[in-house]
Amino acid sequence: MDDLDTKSRIKMCARRLFAERGVEAVTVREIVAASGAKNGGSLNYYFKSKEGLISELLADIFRDSSDGWLEGLSDLHRAGGPTSVREIVTVLVRYPDESKMEDPSPTASRFLNSLLSTRRKMVRDFLETMNFSVFGQMLRYIRELKSDLPHPVIEQRLIYFSWYIISAKAAYESYVASGKKNPVWEGFDPLQNLIDGGTGLLEAPCSANELKLAKASDKTKKAGKALARTRALDAAFPS
Repeated sequence: MDDLDTKSRIKMCARRLFAERGVEAVTVREIVAASGAKNGGSLNYYFKSKEGLISELLADIFRDSSDGWLEGLSDLHRAGGPTSVREIVTVLVRYPDESKMEDPSPTASRFLNSLLSTRRKMVRDFLETMNFSVFGQMLRYIRELKSDLPHPVIEQRLIYFSWYIISAKAAYESYVASGKKNPVWEGFDPLQNLIDGGTGLLEAPCSANELKLAKASDKTKKAGKALARTRALDAAFPS
């Protein structure tokens, strides 16, 4: 970390501390001390406030995620896909390749999980200003591939699925960061198991009663671009 500039060190240390202890439990003073910054006002100089730092970390994570998802989606398009829900779930789980990031330490999922537990509105408001089109496109593919399910059912499942992915990746990330042996995570590919579980969640058939109730309540009309964008946010970060 010695070869990083002060701003980058602050960001890297903040993400690690937020991931380990939660956003609310970490103070500005602790972040500055962990970064080794000589000036106690360095964080405010670069980011104005703790909230400004959090916003920049969010921007980094979603930029990396969107770039990775776009890469995965492009691979599917070149192969003539996507043709299955599993292919989309695989992209969402396996991309981006964190080893290629500026900060390859496993912190992104735990940081985001912590932030969603205490500042969900902040995350949603932040994403309202960002280009969320790649994520929205993948959700549209899932809706099209599961058009056999009533609209209310698939919309609710997308909420379950998004939180399942975030929480499960955070748990796996904690294991990787610990550096300790744990048979729960060893002897197989945990991310493949995560993909299998996520695919099953989205593709499971409805019970007869649920199908009847969902069809009776489905009054959805075709969504315009603005509504489609809102639905993408609703699926991942419901109010």
